[in-house]
Amino acid sequence: MFLGIATVVVLVLIAVALLPSKKRDRDTNQSSSVINPFQTQERQVNLREQQLQEESEAIASEYQRRSNEAWLDDLSDKASTLLKAPAKPATRKS
Repeated sequence: MFLGIATVVVLVLIAVALLPSKKRDRDTNQSSSVINPFQTQERQVNLREQQLQEESEAIASEYQRRSNEAWLDDLSDKASTLLKAPAKPATRKS
């Protein structure tokens, strides 16, 4: 008898636990189908931020490329100047 009552109580508890989750799932599906104008505006803002980020990264990489190019030109000029300089003969005293 106690086993039957315990079984019924467990089944009722399981049913109660499952029903609200199904209702929440339906509510979530309904709310996702509604278009929220604030979300659309937020997406536009996020898209603009992404565009600005990409543009700033492109400008930074271009600046870095030009900086490296100028540095290499300067370095090669200095290296050629140093290599063209007359070498002093090494004198050894024995």
